[in-house]
Amino acid sequence: MEKLTAMELKEVFGLSEEAWPRLADDMIEPFDDGAVADGPTRWSGHAFARWLASAHPELAGAGPLLLRPAPPAEYRYLGGEYRDADDDVRAEYFAGRWDTREGVVAVVHPCAGMPDASSLLDLHTDAAALVVVRRPYAFDGPELQAVDRGRPELVYHPWWSELAAHLGGPVPWWPRALRRRAHLTAWTPGDPPAPVEVVTSPSWEPLYELAGREPEGSPVRRACFTIGHRIRAGAAEHASWEIENLRSWSRGPGDSMVHPAVPSVSEPDPRELATDAVLGAGLAELCGRTDDLAVECLEQVSAWSGEDLPYGGTFEVIRTDVTRAAAEWINRLRPVPPTALHRVWDESHDTVATFVDPVTGSPVVAVKGKFSFRSVREITYMGRAPRRLPEGTVLKEVILDDPVWVRTADGVLYPAPAMDAPGLSWGYDGSGPLTLAQCVGRLLDDGGAHAVTFDDDKDEPGLGAYFRIEHERGTRLTRRELVRARGSG
Repeated sequence: MEKLTAMELKEVFGLSEEAWPRLADDMIEPFDDGAVADGPTRWSGHAFARWLASAHPELAGAGPLLLRPAPPAEYRYLGGEYRDADDDVRAEYFAGRWDTREGVVAVVHPCAGMPDASSLLDLHTDAAALVVVRRPYAFDGPELQAVDRGRPELVYHPWWSELAAHLGGPVPWWPRALRRRAHLTAWTPGDPPAPVEVVTSPSWEPLYELAGREPEGSPVRRACFTIGHRIRAGAAEHASWEIENLRSWSRGPGDSMVHPAVPSVSEPDPRELATDAVLGAGLAELCGRTDDLAVECLEQVSAWSGEDLPYGGTFEVIRTDVTRAAAEWINRLRPVPPTALHRVWDESHDTVATFVDPVTGSPVVAVKGKFSFRSVREITYMGRAPRRLPEGTVLKEVILDDPVWVRTADGVLYPAPAMDAPGLSWGYDGSGPLTLAQCVGRLLDDGGAHAVTFDDDKDEPGLGAYFRIEHERGTRLTRRELVRARGSG
């Protein structure tokens, strides 16, 4: 329907060779760039359908159902159902159904994943047309993807005003964060907007649940409430903005859309929220727990922002492919029972052992057969870099490896301070060497400096040029060499 030739327009709209010439006098203009050189002229199928419906309604009957002129209709809502993901459709969604003059029209609001309209027709066997509300904005609101049972191969995009005309009244629309099962299935036309707790990914709910079980004032309780509140408040604010944006947008759906829900907003007691110091202490304690709810909470925190965790970015070391520095790190690891932070990795891999790095205190998981293109018996160590080195340390050397290692003046080896992003690397003209240059420059000035984040923009031209060189893996760069390279910029 996006770009159709004259032959395709005749087929889609059932136009005879005799009918086509009498449309030519007032037909809409084709695309200027719709065809390759010497190719056929092309039109927008959607624009053609709307023009045909207004200029020649007697010929519009073979076009997509929701692009045809809408007959007078009563607003008859048949209720809706919520469907969980399964092997056939890997998405959760809510489908509301309306009885119209053309048959049942189902309107689908995805809740997790994004189903394709054509794939749902077999599940909603009474629907004459099925519409999926998608995320991108189109002409007058979120894009609508529609298919008709009579022509399931023909996907088209009606406007909200066109859909509302066929339903006989305004179409409900829920921001993604307000698509909660109980509210969706209970809604009926005419209900006033209901306050609904936001649905988020990552989820704030396990964090609130764990916080509610902890003693008042405890660091874990306050940390979980704080992160949960940030997730929840951000989603509620965005949902409110989406609703107001559609209400005020000059090309928006206007009276064609109704908003059945508003975010439920409640502020926690300020005493339940944590300062940065308490937040760090609470999450550090959470990392050391072993219960399932702690694991679930750490998964949500990790998905929200790794900057809140007590450790930095993740790295991997393969036992059979190590430098001397990496072997030194492996050999100092101490086996420990798995904690919640170990288990955040545990779910996806064949774990053979769990360790702690006695120098940084960070967890390490050894897994077998992580990479499908390598031996299934191969052991990979998954660790976490420090966010910073101990205060007062002095950088002695940098070892170029994956991860990059640093050794301090007292002889202790550390993974270089790093977050998951931006990453540290060398040997090419890109962001990795520039980030490594920033990291090393900071460590030369202050051995306890924090890992580089996206907010840092200090330029290190000398070190940047030095780390763009293709040094061999395992190269050891002394402090003197680094200071000299830094000054060359």
